[in-house]
Amino acid sequence: MKDKYEVNKYFGIPVTTNNSGDYVLKADDHGDVKIHTWRTGKHTKGKFKQPGQMLLTENNLMVMIVASEKMAFKDRHSEVPLQRFTSEFANEELVQQGIKILNS
Repeated sequence: MKDKYEVNKYFGIPVTTNNSGDYVLKADDHGDVKIHTWRTGKHTKGKFKQPGQMLLTENNLMVMIVASEKMAFKDRHSEVPLQRFTSEFANEELVQQGIKILNS
């Protein structure tokens, strides 16, 4: 099939910026920080480099990537596609905090 493309699944945590302009993990209405998943789509812009990189969802939500894994092309509709990868990265402390949440 000529329209196939590589699909990866990304585990990430939505982030906001504090008054200093630093990224902080965004908690939900109950005060919990949760891992969500997205995937690359046919029109996704940019390239994934490493955990800590920021992505932008199709709803313009900024997300810090914590982990990634390959995904079968046929399974792609089980995840929401992301809009683009940015060139921004979170600091190492925030990345480690996100990895700890992923592993718990």
